[in-house]
Amino acid sequence: MSRDFRHYWSAEVSSTFGSTFTTMAIATLGVIVFNATPSELGFVSAAAILPACVFGLLAGVIGDRLRRPRRVLIGCNAAAAALVLFVALGIGTGIATIWWLAGLCFVLGCIATVVETVYFTHLRSLVPPDQLTAGRARLQTGEYGARTAGQALAGVLISVLGGAFALVVDAMTYLVSLVLLTRITAPDQGAPPSDAPRSLHREIGEGFRQVAKYPFLRTFGVFTAVRSMSVGALATIVAPFLLRDLSVPLELYGALFAVSGLAGLAGSLAAGRLAERMSLHSLAVLGSAGTVAAAFVLPSASGPLPVAITIAVLGLALPTVFGAIANVGLSGALTELVPENALGRAIASLRTIATAAQILGALGGGLLADALGLRPTAWVCAGLALVGCVPLLRAVMVTRKPAEAEEPAVLV
Repeated sequence: MSRDFRHYWSAEVSSTFGSTFTTMAIATLGVIVFNATPSELGFVSAAAILPACVFGLLAGVIGDRLRRPRRVLIGCNAAAAALVLFVALGIGTGIATIWWLAGLCFVLGCIATVVETVYFTHLRSLVPPDQLTAGRARLQTGEYGARTAGQALAGVLISVLGGAFALVVDAMTYLVSLVLLTRITAPDQGAPPSDAPRSLHREIGEGFRQVAKYPFLRTFGVFTAVRSMSVGALATIVAPFLLRDLSVPLELYGALFAVSGLAGLAGSLAAGRLAERMSLHSLAVLGSAGTVAAAFVLPSASGPLPVAITIAVLGLALPTVFGAIANVGLSGALTELVPENALGRAIASLRTIATAAQILGALGGGLLADALGLRPTAWVCAGLALVGCVPLLRAVMVTRKPAEAEEPAVLV
């Protein structure tokens, strides 16, 4: 890969490393410092997901229209750094509350909604078309590696220096990412504009039309909705489940997720090899089926602390391995199927489906945990993931070609 790609890769790795500190700080601050209830944690989780649902479609249009995408990435890094430093100051002075964390999650979610779309679409300007899948796999591998390193360090540093320090680390990595992006020499240009100007509503609808046009993407969209609802509910309760029910020490809490990061790294590397031996849509189905099966491991974590931690590590790691494989397969299939000037909107459409389901899951998971307890809710999440196997089985049978006998449905 080129020097520009290495800078691009390093910028993404830097911001991912720092974001891990903020993610873990929010979870531990909510449980330990603010003593939040599961339903309050559900609102914090929902606040992080909500922007992708509300603004995701608009971000897709923006991603396809941007003529200077790298400049937008630089601006997003600068804004995120300033925001995280502000909240760190509030926590350090003792004036912040649990709702500050919700606000932080919401604004960072807005920034991430734009950044995730632009990072994917702008990659096409930095690598040749025949290296896009490999480039995406390398980016994902770097993300998992950075997340692993961050998770390994964050828990220990937070337990020693506090959550505000973790936020300062995140802010510094945003600035490093900003500098790396400015060192890219390739032209800062987006995809060529479409032939004729369209209304915003019609351009947003184009993303859903692209997804609806292909039986494989249609079917996978249904699976994504069901699976994301399960993931959103589980994400709400995983911190209190580990720290309260299993009594995992805070200094080990980050290490558990670090192992899952290594698993994601392994999954990304495996996905790159598997992509050479099977079709991309088969790779996506294989990875997704694995995430469903792995969802039943975490709720079964029990017994003496070493045994419970071992099972919990597997419960966090296995879905990450298979999720990494599924992501490479699905992103590659999208790149193959969807035209370049509509790719951002198609990605945003699938992401909106996923995040809407995650919001419902996050809110529902918190309320359900208040009523049933943490472990029973984790079993419900696993059962919901199993329901996703129904559309997943159909994804095995459908082709990736557009349906020719029917007019594509508009899902807006």
